[in-house]
Amino acid sequence: MSRLEAGALKLQRQWNSMAEIVDTALRRLRRSVGERALEINVSEDLPLVSVDSVLMEQVVLNLVRNSLKFAPPHTPITISAAVEGENLRVQVKNRGPHIPEEHLDHIFDKFYTIPGMENRRGTGLGLSICKGIVEAHGGTIRAENLPDGVAFSFTIPSLQRISLTELSEDEESE
Repeated sequence: MSRLEAGALKLQRQWNSMAEIVDTALRRLRRSVGERALEINVSEDLPLVSVDSVLMEQVVLNLVRNSLKFAPPHTPITISAAVEGENLRVQVKNRGPHIPEEHLDHIFDKFYTIPGMENRRGTGLGLSICKGIVEAHGGTIRAENLPDGVAFSFTIPSLQRISLTELSEDEESE
């Protein structure tokens, strides 16, 4: 978290498949998921993205863990990804309780917990780590209430927005 805040995090960018990143994250979560249904809508045909796969995997892990913690047992968690304009958008949806509107803009703040939820285990760092990683990749992250739950979405630049300078830096680091 300190390196994220200081802007000192050195990304190990490589061309990656978001489908593989999601798959790897979910394999690590196998025990935590238990009997809960996971609905995965992440196509192998999505464009490759220039990301640090270990850090992006951490974002997926944190968002799914958050859903496991707050959504009622036996309700599904949906993970999807799609191209939106020049970005790749990844979304983790659950059927948990709505986040009060006044807290939506703060849940990605370090150590932030929604009043009344302090008894849930956790440090209040998971979502802020997600925000730092996504922003380090030039993306954005947000949470929104849906009619039947909550969605966490992040976008990262897809192939179309990677500059020639970044491509050259990626090739030099290999």
